[in-house]
Amino acid sequence: MNNNTFVHKYIRSLIHPEDLTVDMTAGNGNDTLFLSELSKEVIAFDISAEAIRRTKERIKERNNVALIHDSHVNVDRYVNRKVRLFIFNLGYLPHSEETTPSKADDTLLAFQKAYELLEENGYIVITFYLGHRGGKDEFYLLDGYIRKNRFQITETYSQNKIDSPVTYIIRKR
Repeated sequence: MNNNTFVHKYIRSLIHPEDLTVDMTAGNGNDTLFLSELSKEVIAFDISAEAIRRTKERIKERNNVALIHDSHVNVDRYVNRKVRLFIFNLGYLPHSEETTPSKADDTLLAFQKAYELLEENGYIVITFYLGHRGGKDEFYLLDGYIRKNRFQITETYSQNKIDSPVTYIIRKR
């Protein structure tokens, strides 16, 4: 089972029909579409115009998604109420040039803002791709921050291969 399959199976029971969820990295729109089928409203961010275009195409039948062409660092400019679940699928836009991967410092700031916006007993799901340029730096920075601040990691998933993706599911207490 890959990380995305694991995430979708796991979070299916965490989201309720009245929830607000946020996809911090829209990419090809897979997570955005999945969240839109489970929650009342989804806000999806991506810094890439191509990612926004692809996501818009994928969710064209859905009317409960707001697409934001901006960095997830600016989440607090667009979200002004508590969120049930944030999802980060880090790295770069699949099937594209690796010219705009997520960046460690930006992801840390976005994570901090997301945690502040998270409702009590809400979740942050974050998948790190260790094999891409900067992926290990991103993982080590956030992993260190998460552990230092003793955030509750309820699940960790990896295929335990060299440079395989690592997923954390973090619950706010």
